[in-house]
Amino acid sequence: MQNYDFKTYTQLFKHILNNHTNDTFLNELVDQKYQHINVTEFGDRVKYLAYALKNTGIKPNDNIAIYMSSSPNWLIVDFAIQLIGAISVPIFANISSKNLSYEINDSNIHYIFCDNNDLSAQLLENLTIIATKDSIKNSNISLDSLYKIGKDLFSNNIYDLNELINQVKEEDTFSIIYTSGSTGVPKGVELTHLNIISQLHCINEEYHLNSKDRALSLLPLAHIFERAVMSYYLSQGVSVYFVDELPNVAALMKEVKPTMMTVVPRLLEKIFNKIKTKISEKEGVSKFIAGAAFKRALKKEENTLGLLDPIYDKLVYSKFRESFGGELNILVTGGASLNKEIYNFFVNIGLNLYQGYGLTEFSPVICANNPRQHKVGTSGLAFKDVEIKLTAQNELLARGKSVMKGYKNQPELSNQTIDQEGWLHTGDLASIDKDGFVTIHSRIKELFKTSTGEYVSIVPIEQELSKSRFIDFAAVIANDKQYVTALLFVDNETYKQYKEKNHLDDFFSVDDFYNLNQVQKKIKKHISAVNKDLNKWEKIIHYKIITQTLNIENGELTPSMKICRNVIEEKYEEKINSMY
Repeated sequence: MQNYDFKTYTQLFKHILNNHTNDTFLNELVDQKYQHINVTEFGDRVKYLAYALKNTGIKPNDNIAIYMSSSPNWLIVDFAIQLIGAISVPIFANISSKNLSYEINDSNIHYIFCDNNDLSAQLLENLTIIATKDSIKNSNISLDSLYKIGKDLFSNNIYDLNELINQVKEEDTFSIIYTSGSTGVPKGVELTHLNIISQLHCINEEYHLNSKDRALSLLPLAHIFERAVMSYYLSQGVSVYFVDELPNVAALMKEVKPTMMTVVPRLLEKIFNKIKTKISEKEGVSKFIAGAAFKRALKKEENTLGLLDPIYDKLVYSKFRESFGGELNILVTGGASLNKEIYNFFVNIGLNLYQGYGLTEFSPVICANNPRQHKVGTSGLAFKDVEIKLTAQNELLARGKSVMKGYKNQPELSNQTIDQEGWLHTGDLASIDKDGFVTIHSRIKELFKTSTGEYVSIVPIEQELSKSRFIDFAAVIANDKQYVTALLFVDNETYKQYKEKNHLDDFFSVDDFYNLNQVQKKIKKHISAVNKDLNKWEKIIHYKIITQTLNIENGELTPSMKICRNVIEEKYEEKINSMY
């Protein structure tokens, strides 16, 4: 059995090379076919790039940006940066230009690995751009040329590889990860080697993978959730297959047949809505059976077996599992809370779904369900080495080796977030049951108080609203208002399907679709159904349908697909005011 005793990211690199020989280690789509990189090739490229970067004069603790889509190159660049003792600063591929400029200046970036042409002339003046694709304009140097330079340096033993690996210490900064959260200016979370590696040791206690496993990676590596999980995949020699574009996920799940995946709740919500729509479009006996199986999966308690369950499994649930590739052993969701009913549904159709919870400031996982200990609707038990407790106001606090070093250039905010006893204040309201399972209820900032003094927890309401196939996202408005209203953002996929099915031309717009009497009626009916289960002061009195799509680029969504309230409320201020 492999020794799992590495303490830094550079020692993790050595561990990978010493323990694994996987021929399909990293896999990237090129012209719609997967190209493979084996462990040796991965190791060589990291070494060559590290030697070339050191040769250019990059020093330990220099900050280097990675502004790339997730790919094998992303990982190679990251490991090479670590190997020379520098600090990687991941930047989301679809960031707004304002935040991009802020992050580059805040981290004092001089070198940036880039696979797109989104850098403004103003930024270009102070940056050395390393192009990771041939099509990049204004680049100073290419990744391929650095590999060639590094190969020569490596052949001539210019540097001592073991010396490079061992110069990095646990307390050194590993990465600065900017988190927008759902408010304002990005915060640069400084994580150490101890922070990230302690996470891998905790994951290794709860989940067990090996080189026979196949992981489909669809979340951005700039997100600490995917990066931590990816680091674990690499430590176990797992075959990783990258998704090129999110619309291709369904096809790639069937091609790759992953045994392991990480997702954000929004993807599961979309799959759930798709299943619901497909059932509604069936006819006759098959509609009756599928509908009954669907309702059973929603309501059934975990690990109970009814008379019809084996029939439902054979005729219905097995087909649902096939849409995930049919071989999924572990499906982990994080980044936000998953609606309990949807969570229950996926578990009952036979998917091993495990919800976890964490935040960038904790590198990121605080607690998670796992194959041995699991409770639907919760975020699981605290990881080994993690202490948790609730304040008198029920805010969840966490303490352990994974707590960040602090926010870059923001000492006051760091001291507010981590108290003198080392407790990280998460900003989330939670409960812990008698068995230690954590349930996250809402962000403190998402518990809104109406002008009549009633409290409204808006996230569960938004989750219920988004269960309609006509609604992609919902933003509930309640803070300091006399009653609750909502902005409902349309689902473009539903509109496109209707257009195709009815052979309508391009003159039939998304506005035309949402103005149809039958669509308006269905949305109204859905709002009434949601309102039925709410307290009087929580009920949605008015709503507006918004036909513009939310996106990450203009700051309306976070990279983990959560809405940014301040941006949305500012942008749609007039529409909001018109409802009062």
